[in-house]
Amino acid sequence: MWLSNLEQANEESLKSHKPVLLQFEMEGCGGCKKLYAETYTDPKVKQEMSEWFVLLKLDLIKDRDIRRELAAYWTPSFYFLDHTGKSYYNFNGYLPADEFRIILRLGYADAMMPKGKYAEAVQVMNTSSEGFSDANPLLPKLLTQIGIANYIKTKDKPAFMKAMKDIQIKYPASLEARMYFWD
Repeated sequence: MWLSNLEQANEESLKSHKPVLLQFEMEGCGGCKKLYAETYTDPKVKQEMSEWFVLLKLDLIKDRDIRRELAAYWTPSFYFLDHTGKSYYNFNGYLPADEFRIILRLGYADAMMPKGKYAEAVQVMNTSSEGFSDANPLLPKLLTQIGIANYIKTKDKPAFMKAMKDIQIKYPASLEARMYFWD
């Protein structure tokens, strides 16, 4: 269920210990229409959004103060917030279901990891991760974030180095492959 009030979403976030997923939209937004018709109808998207987040929907034009505070300028746009309204991750634009599901994982991780909740972040990022196509352009980013979270949690440097090397081998054209610098 989508809320329409930031204060109410923040209260629910505090009680439930879930981050807030804020979606900005506006009348006539073509990406928003496609999001509702294609992405939000996916059962996995519905389940993951409701399980992992407090859902908040605001109007980019009408909710000016919040828009200004977050420097929002596009619709649809997504902001992953904590219970104080602090933004940890954002993304602009429409995405199909599988790419959007990766964004959900990345946003969740970026909201939870600064709070020391690495195990929760890794658990969410790993949920159904094996079901994503290797051709998904966001998969190397997700795998990198999983590697980083695991490294911070375990301090297992060889495992992290292997994860990064695997990304370099499997996705050589990705930005994440260029992050690998060990010989």
